[in-house]
Amino acid sequence: MKVHFLILYFSLGLTLLSGMPNQILSINVDFFSEQIQLNYHPSILLAEMVRVEEKSMVNFFQQLEKSNYQVLLDDLIAKKQQFQLNDWLSFSLLNKSLDDLFDRQHALQQRLTAWFFLSKMGFDTRLTYLGQKVFIYVYTNDEVFEVPLIEDKGRKFVNLSGINQPTNPNEALYLLNFSPNAKGKSFSFYLDQLPTLSPIIHEQTYTFNYKDTTYQLIVKTDQTVKELMSAYPIFAETKYLEVPFSKAIATSLLPQLEKILERRSEKEKLELLAAFTRSSFNYMEDKKVFGKSKPMIADELFLYPYSDCEDRSALYYALVKNLLNLPMIIIAFSDHLTLGVATNELSGPAIAYKGKHYFICDPTGPANSSAVGQFPQGYEQKKFHIIGEYK
Repeated sequence: MKVHFLILYFSLGLTLLSGMPNQILSINVDFFSEQIQLNYHPSILLAEMVRVEEKSMVNFFQQLEKSNYQVLLDDLIAKKQQFQLNDWLSFSLLNKSLDDLFDRQHALQQRLTAWFFLSKMGFDTRLTYLGQKVFIYVYTNDEVFEVPLIEDKGRKFVNLSGINQPTNPNEALYLLNFSPNAKGKSFSFYLDQLPTLSPIIHEQTYTFNYKDTTYQLIVKTDQTVKELMSAYPIFAETKYLEVPFSKAIATSLLPQLEKILERRSEKEKLELLAAFTRSSFNYMEDKKVFGKSKPMIADELFLYPYSDCEDRSALYYALVKNLLNLPMIIIAFSDHLTLGVATNELSGPAIAYKGKHYFICDPTGPANSSAVGQFPQGYEQKKFHIIGEYK
């Protein structure tokens, strides 16, 4: 029924639509674990032909400004707040909605409409093109990898159309001489919080040893997080450590660890958490598992059968932050990531940084051990950089 409806509107064009100024329609968009209803006015489905030419694409944008685009824009903003979506996820929801509204024969109109709405959301956008290909760029201050970038007027723009899509980074593109929102805000990819999408809960058991005692943890995981992050662009390494636990992990794992940590010294707490991260998960490098680099947030260690040093650093960082609230630094060797913790209860080689002394608490190894405060074996004399901190 929906397909016939869309074909009817595309064939009859704006003349018919203009006769129904108050008609509000809705679509149900499958968005990860949710089905989200969005309202829109059919006047945004421009029937006129558009070509990959500057004058034609600018005219298309200007014609959309005459439509009742505010209905969909307002609903997208409302859904962003309701589900606590960041900019990237809001754009993903926009794209999913336009996928449902446009058929494949109108792919150019769909992309230009996405560019239009992104601009109306307040972002500084650019449009590039070559042949019949059109790409949407957005201004950002975030570090994003494996995606084409351009610079214009001192600002960095990321190719949103090129994320998770094959692109040629050396391809020379034409830049549309039209900036609809040249002073627009920066687009954010970072996850200060996970969205409040419906969880898909699985239960798993983890076992580790500390001081001749075996501990068993029953952890609830949210499979929605796995789906969410599998489609997510790769961003700055340190920002993965900052992503908080999902509600499922926070309410199942943390209370159990809190109970185990009761009445222990600070040193013992750091040792016990290290024993957990070192021994509860199977180690394997990303390239062997995924065929490429796959940074993980803390939640993802519970969602995959293997993890590496970056992933375990994210988990240990989250555990120390939530359970001990001690200052930490993120330490990067050329081929290893680890953490330093500021504490008065450890001795050994310390790293002086901004007036505090940090002791390495390596979350990766050795497996089946709990000793902390020493450099990882083989890294005692290697150079390192401090790439982040938790104060």
